[in-house]
Amino acid sequence: MKKRYLNTLVAVAILLALWGTITYLDKRQSKQASKVESTPEEKILGVESNHIRSITLKPRDGEAVVLNREGETWGITEPRKLAADQTNVSSFLSSLTSATVDQVVDAKPANLKDFGLDSPSFTVEVTTDTKPEKFTLLLGDETPTSGGVYAQVAGNPRVITLASYMKSSLEKKLDDLRDKRALTLDADQLQKIEVQSKGKNYTLVKNPEGVWDLVLPPAVRADRMSVQGIIDQLRNLTMQTVVSDAKKNTGQYGFSAPELRVTLSSAKGTQTIILGKKDKEGDRYFAMNSALEPIFTLSSSFLTQFQKDPSSLREKDLFSFSVYDAKRLEVDTPKGHRVFEKQQDKWKQTAPTSKEEPTDKVETLLNRLRDLRADTFPKETNLVALGLASAPYRFQVQFGDKNQTESVEAAKEKDHVYARRSTDPLPAELSKTALDDVEKALGDL
Repeated sequence: MKKRYLNTLVAVAILLALWGTITYLDKRQSKQASKVESTPEEKILGVESNHIRSITLKPRDGEAVVLNREGETWGITEPRKLAADQTNVSSFLSSLTSATVDQVVDAKPANLKDFGLDSPSFTVEVTTDTKPEKFTLLLGDETPTSGGVYAQVAGNPRVITLASYMKSSLEKKLDDLRDKRALTLDADQLQKIEVQSKGKNYTLVKNPEGVWDLVLPPAVRADRMSVQGIIDQLRNLTMQTVVSDAKKNTGQYGFSAPELRVTLSSAKGTQTIILGKKDKEGDRYFAMNSALEPIFTLSSSFLTQFQKDPSSLREKDLFSFSVYDAKRLEVDTPKGHRVFEKQQDKWKQTAPTSKEEPTDKVETLLNRLRDLRADTFPKETNLVALGLASAPYRFQVQFGDKNQTESVEAAKEKDHVYARRSTDPLPAELSKTALDDVEKALGDL
């Protein structure tokens, strides 16, 4: 028994000793970790980006790129004068000024060749309007684990490592920093878009109310979503590749018989983008802009966006009002004339007789009108032939704070239903049953 108790006491003592050791080491490790965390990160360049005046980038092999700041704008001066991509330059400066020392590998290296710094793979030089006036960063080989890159700041012998992502953030080439916008006009300020594409010619014009019209001719309403898709593509239009920095021998790129010509106009000027033949190396087309120097390529989606049948760009909805903004509704059908008005959030029929109307049923009627939509656009434009010269159906809605009005006329002609807005010179064809739901909703009142 005594031996058993003695063994138990020894085991307990050992456990207590182990627990004490683990607790001590854990506390010590926590204190060391705390010290590491509290140590401030050392920036390789303690200067804000707005103090940097010039940048020189020198790869081990290849041409150097020089950028200079003029006011708030950066420009490329070497190897040739080019506009710079302000966003990409700003991103480069942000990476450079935020870069921190990952690790000091060797304070006094005996041989820089061990780190690839005897002949750096890339050199970054900047000048500033503060101290230091000049700063040079040398980038060498990647570390054995590829978790970082060896680096050295000129004037300081030590070899440090930077995070691996800094390599791609700093090693920029000419194509990375040049302005590759294929359109330099503000897409959101465009007033006119003229398109010529092998028989599919049309013009989009923003009218005085700020709404896009499709000029076929005549001018009809353009589909808002389709036009917005065009504007979105123009806003982000970027050269895929730069083929030549000068417009020479343009015939070899197919510009003498172009696939597409798009002329874009705003208050700031006019630019024409021409698409030539397809590039054999990819799904791209050769292109040039009348206001820019280079010949470049654009994605084939640019051609697809514009090479559409003009009718597909027409607005198909006959009404655009919101049901909840509607204030007054006039209806003419073969059965007569009726007027509905919203008074103190309640709907009332005011003609031919005066009576209260259920709000939900009036809103159903308004929804049915709002659903009227073109299926196709007939080639026949004679309003007499389509029954629209003296249309038996007429719907007029007043809505909004500015008391806007929209009016639509419609007619049934044999097995067809035709309609047009009062402001549209060209008619549309609706589904055969388009007016049935409207008549049913009207009959329920």
